[in-house]
Amino acid sequence: MYDKAEGSERVISGVEQVTAEWLTGVLRRHDPVQPVTVGAVRIVLQKRLPYSTIIRLSAKYDDPPANLPHDFVLKLAPGKITDPTTVDVGRAEVEFYQSVAPGLPCPPLIECFDTGYSADSGRSHILMRDLSDTHSQPEQNQAPSPEMSRLAVEALARVHAAWWNSPELGNSIGKLFDEAALASFIDDLESSVTDFIDRSGVLLTREQLDAYDLVLKNAAQIWGRLMHREGLTVTHGDCHWWNYLYPRDPQTDTVRIFDWHLWHVDLGARDLAFLLALGGFAESRPALENGLLRAYRNKLSECGVSDYGWEQLLEDYRWSAIRNMNLPVIFWTQGKHESTVRSALERAFASYQRLQGEDLIA
Repeated sequence: MYDKAEGSERVISGVEQVTAEWLTGVLRRHDPVQPVTVGAVRIVLQKRLPYSTIIRLSAKYDDPPANLPHDFVLKLAPGKITDPTTVDVGRAEVEFYQSVAPGLPCPPLIECFDTGYSADSGRSHILMRDLSDTHSQPEQNQAPSPEMSRLAVEALARVHAAWWNSPELGNSIGKLFDEAALASFIDDLESSVTDFIDRSGVLLTREQLDAYDLVLKNAAQIWGRLMHREGLTVTHGDCHWWNYLYPRDPQTDTVRIFDWHLWHVDLGARDLAFLLALGGFAESRPALENGLLRAYRNKLSECGVSDYGWEQLLEDYRWSAIRNMNLPVIFWTQGKHESTVRSALERAFASYQRLQGEDLIA
C-alpha cells in the first residue's frame, strides 16, 4: 500500500532552493527510522511544461541507504495559471498524494517523498522517485503495444478498485454530483457548446451538429448518472497513454500512472472512454477495444469488485464515450491548437457513431 507523502512547511518555487540540506530534511521526515544525510544534489534536467516545471535531480549520500533512490523528479506548479480549467492543478495534485494515494496500491503509483502547497501563492511541489532507468514511453502520437496497453488498463483497474463504491467518496474524498451541481454543469455545457459551434471556426457536419443537439437535450440523463454511487471511484481525469510509464522489463516491474492533477470522483469507465474510445491522444484502436475492456474488468474482479459485470461496464463505457463529445469544446476553450481540437472532434464523433451513442440516448 502507498505510504503517505509528508508535507513540507516550505514550498519549493525554483531550482535554487533544491539543496542538499532541503533534500536531507525531506528524506529524514519520510523515513525517520533510518536518517540519511545528502552530501550534494546535482540538477540533471530542467524542463518547462505548459502547467508545470519538471526537474530531475540526483543525490549523493554521505552513507548510501539501501531503501532510498539516488534519482528524483521534482514537479513544480506555478502560482498563477490563466486557464480556468486548470487553475487549481497544484493544490489538487498535492491533495491527491496526501489524502487519496494512501488508500491506493504502489505500484501502480510512483513513490512520492514530499509535497508542498501554498494557499497564498498557489505554488506547489511534488517530489517523486525517478524511474527513467526502468521505464519508458512511446513516441508521441504512437500508442503503446497491445501488451503494454493491457498492462496500462490493468494498472488503472487496480487504482479504481481501491476506491470502488467507497462511502468516503463525496465525504472525505472528492465531491459527488448533486442536483444543484448538475444544473450548473448543464448551464455551462449549453453555453460552451453553443460558443464552440458559433465561434470556434471549426466546420461541423450536419451529423455532428445533430449529435451535439441530442447531447444537449439529454445532458441531464448523460451526466445525471454521476449522482448514483454504483461504479463510482477515484478517476485520473486526464487518462492518456503519456500519463503512464511502461516497464523496460515487464518481468521485474509494471506500469506506473502519474500526473494526478485532474483526479475526481467519476465512473471508472470515464477514464477508459478517454483512453480507448477517444484514443488517449493516439489513433483509437477499435480492434483492441473489447479485449482491453475485458482485461480491465477481469482485473477489477481480481481486486475484489464482484458486483460490476461486463454488461454494466459496457453500458457505462458507451455513456462515457458520449461525454467525449464535450472534449473538443473543452480543448477549444483552453485555447489548444486547432489541429488538436479537430482531431478530438473527429475521434469523439467516430466513437460516438461506432458505439451507437444516438441509440443509447434514445
